[in-house]
Amino acid sequence: MLHHPQYNNLLQFEQLSRINEVTHFSTTRVGGVSDGNYSSFNMGNFSDDSPLNIYENRKLLAHMFYMNMSDFIIPHQTHGTRVLKIDDEFLNLDHTTSIEIMYGVDSVITNIKDKFLCVNTADCVPIIIFDRKGEAIAAIHAGWKGTSGRIVEKTISAMQNAYNSSPQDMVVGIGPSISQQNYEVGEEVIKEMEANGIDLSDDDVCTKNYNSSKCHINLKEINRRKLINLGVSEKNIETTELCTYDNQELFFSARRQTVHSGRMLTGIMLNS
Repeated sequence: MLHHPQYNNLLQFEQLSRINEVTHFSTTRVGGVSDGNYSSFNMGNFSDDSPLNIYENRKLLAHMFYMNMSDFIIPHQTHGTRVLKIDDEFLNLDHTTSIEIMYGVDSVITNIKDKFLCVNTADCVPIIIFDRKGEAIAAIHAGWKGTSGRIVEKTISAMQNAYNSSPQDMVVGIGPSISQQNYEVGEEVIKEMEANGIDLSDDDVCTKNYNSSKCHINLKEINRRKLINLGVSEKNIETTELCTYDNQELFFSARRQTVHSGRMLTGIMLNS
C-alpha cells in the first residue's frame, strides 16, 4: 500500500489509486485527537474512547475529502454475513431508522456516487471492491466468522443480483489485518471453517504451533483465494502485507490491545 499523497496518515492501494472512477482510503492510528490506548485517529464508535473524540476524528477524515460525515456509510458490524444495499430508499431514511437498519451489517454495496462505503477494523480484514463495468462498489468486514460464513461470496452474489456485476470486471483491495504469524486460533475456529468448506490444508493458509497445539490462520489469503475461486482475476487483487498486530505505531490491534483498542476505517466511493 501507498501513503495517500496529500495526507500521509492515510493509505491507498496502488491499483485502485490509478482508477479515476473511484476514491478510496485506509486510515491508520495517526493524525487524530484521541489519547491513551486510542491515540490518536480512532474511528471506532463502539469503544471506551470519548464519543466527542471519535466524532472529531471522523470529522477530520471527512474534511480531508471536502465532504460531510453523512457521506460516509459506516455499518454497525457484528461479525455476521449480512450484506446491505445502499440505494436511494435507504439514503432517504431518517437518521435513527438508518442506524437501526445498519445494525448487524458487515458488508455494504452500492452504485450510488459520492458516498463512501466503509468498514471498521482492528485485526479483521477490510476488503473493498470496484466493478469496472457495472460501476458498483462494496466494502466488506471479514473476521474469521465472516470469512467462515462466506461473506465475500455473499457480497459478490448481491452485486451480481443488484447490478449485474461480474467478478471478471472487479478490482479488489485487501487491507491491513493481523498476519498469520500472529493470529492463533482455537480448535473451534478450525472446526467451523472446515465445516463450511474452507480448505485449511495448505501451510500458506493454516499452520500448527506445536508448542501451544493451536493453529495460525491467514485470513487475508483465505479471502484472496475465495475471490479467485469466484472468478476475480488474480492480477486484479492487491493484498497488503501490513500486519496490524506487528505495526503498533501505525495500527490499532484488538489482539494486542484487548478490549481497549481503537479501530481503523477503510472506505471506497464512486466518483461523480
